[in-house]
Parts: sequence; structure tokens; C-alpha cells
Amino acid sequence: MTVKKKIIITLLIILVPVAILILFMLQPEDDLYSISTEKDSSFDKKVERIFVIAKVEERLKPVFAHSFEHSMISAFQSNGVEAIVTVTSPESDNLSDYDKEAEAFAPDATMRININPLYRTRDDGYQAIVGTDFEVSLIDTATEKRGWHATGKVDFIRMFGPDYIEDAFLEDFAWLTSAAIVEAFIAEVNDRKPAPIPTLIED
Repeated sequence: MTVKKKIIITLLIILVPVAILILFMLQPEDDLYSISTEKDSSFDKKVERIFVIAKVEERLKPVFAHSFEHSMISAFQSNGVEAIVTVTSPESDNLSDYDKEAEAFAPDATMRININPLYRTRDDGYQAIVGTDFEVSLIDTATEKRGWHATGKVDFIRMFGPDYIEDAFLEDFAWLTSAAIVEAFIAEVNDRKPAPIPTLIED
């Protein structure tokens, strides 16, 4: 093999992953997540104070949990909604532990979120996290009935390959999950156009 060919191969090895990453970053964020919602027609009030309890699967928690808490509060605040966000584990079924905190905050509604990793399996059998799979229920404080429901996912499948490192994207998963939920909530529940919600990909 000539020196010229070696240089070309080396450059390709270096530049192709970089080009893929750049193309990924230029993709619209809407392509990175999907969400389906359903609103109870009897739930017609605007929510200005919300108490959020998010159950996050253990494998996500080390990096994801803090970023999700911060990004949810930031997303709500930028849309004029005051929020308290608590992240816990799926095993914590006793939501009454948060009753006193919620009562002191006096929210218009409580949002309950279940977040699980979205997995893809590599050829070597390793299950990597490529996003999140989430379900959301909004409970009206006054009636204790569900006023709004959503399911969705954040999916970074296009980045998945032999060299994929999930830790590099866990914060992005958190910010995009928050954006997906809050944008849909503001548009459908509070019936107005959501303010721009920042994500790490934009930054």
C-alpha cells in the first residue's frame, strides 16, 4: 500500500465519524423525539404551578436524573410555569411520601412521569441506551382526575454503531425528553405556543 493510500484511509477513519456527528447535530430536533398526547375535554384550566414526580430507571439515573430535573424546571420556567421536580426510582411506589411537599407548594396539577431507557443491541450483544421511552399523566389537584396523558420516546438510533458510547448522550436524552414533554404540555394544556426550550444539542 502506497503512502498516499495510507494517508487517505487514515483521513477517512478520522473524518467520517466527525461528518456523521455534524450531520446528526444539524438534524431538526423534532426528528429526535416523538410524542402522542390525549387531553380530557373536561380539563380546561391553565396550569401555572406544577409538581412533577419522575420515576427514572436505575441505569439512567447517574447522569440523567440531575440533568432531567434541571432541564424540566428550566423548560417550565421559560414558559411561565413554576415547577418543583423530584426524581425517584421505579421501586418507590409510595407517592404519598411527597404529599406534604406538594401540599406546601399548592400546585394546580401534579405530573407523574415514568422514564425507561430505550435500548438497541450491538452485534456483540451489548445493550446500549439510545434514548428514552416515557409516559406522562397530569393529575388535576382539585378533582384528582387525569386531565392529560402522553407517551413518547427520544431516539438517537442514527448515531448507533460499533463505537457508540451512551454516556456521551445521556444529558442530551434528559434535555430532549424535557423539551418533548413541556412543549406538548404548553401547547395542548395551556393552549399557547411554547417558548423556545434550550437543549444541549443546540448549545
